[in-house]
Amino acid sequence: MSFSDWPELRRIFTQSFASKTQAEWSRVFDGTDACVTPVLSFEDVSSHPHNQERASFVTDHSGEESPRPAPLLSRTPAEPCLAPDPAIGGHTVEVLEEFGFTSADIDQMLTAGVVEVNAVKAKL
Repeated sequence: MSFSDWPELRRIFTQSFASKTQAEWSRVFDGTDACVTPVLSFEDVSSHPHNQERASFVTDHSGEESPRPAPLLSRTPAEPCLAPDPAIGGHTVEVLEEFGFTSADIDQMLTAGVVEVNAVKAKL
């Protein structure tokens, strides 16, 4: 517990951990009652058996992976939204109509610059 020993201990730990691959260390500690887990890159984390068994990651419509909402409660599990976030103004007209505005009201607000509409345009 002496601070003066820390540099030497760091050297010993560094040398020891460098003597085996991550896979070898994982096998050494597999099945033991030791709090040891590999540090994974984001590219590798979703394929780890622990995360696959628990379905810890979800894939959206474009194939992007992201962590599942946590905590995952048994009676009220969160359902992730896999749709892309809407663009600013993407639903302006629909929302205004839902709140009872007429087409004339909406056109007037658009002309005055009070609201913004960013309709998705085809990329031809």
